[in-house]
Amino acid sequence: MHNEWNIGDPWPFRSSRGIVGNPCEPVWHALITPPQKEAETARKLENAGCEVQYPTEERVRHVAGKKHVRIAPILPGIIYVKFSYEPHWDVMRRRKVVIGVFSRYGRPVALSDDDVMGVMGLPTQAEKQRAEALAAVMPAPGGRAVLTSGPFSGFMVDVVAVEKGRVWYEMITAIGVVRGEDDSGMVQRVAQ
Repeated sequence: MHNEWNIGDPWPFRSSRGIVGNPCEPVWHALITPPQKEAETARKLENAGCEVQYPTEERVRHVAGKKHVRIAPILPGIIYVKFSYEPHWDVMRRRKVVIGVFSRYGRPVALSDDDVMGVMGLPTQAEKQRAEALAAVMPAPGGRAVLTSGPFSGFMVDVVAVEKGRVWYEMITAIGVVRGEDDSGMVQRVAQ
């Protein structure tokens, strides 16, 4: 079965190149998708071995007395893709996977993990480290702690309760039981 080509027939162009090429250092890019094609574009890029993120929200509509819940992107037309392989921008545009990429001076802008996590509403690496450091010194209810500042600096206290960063404590002194509370971090857990 041999295909015969005549002069003027269109050439059936099929690119041997895929959406992505050789392995490279993982990098995030912000891509512009065709209108209302975020999920389809994400599926194609995930099949090509990319990690795809885009912020979504549930939208509820009531039609004829029925409740319809739909997942919609918060930023329509924009998805964030982590490429572990070299992206072939020309192939993606030609296959209508994307219609553009955020770029500066004609070069695609690489985003950091923290940029993407911030857009997604997830904690960044710095926020995670801050929370871990706070949890390391935050006393637990029923435990012992030390006051680090104020007139009773260096005194040991018993922690009564902890809620949303606020600590209630008690200490026994010569004048009786002193109760207090703190939300500025002057009550720190004692290493045991």
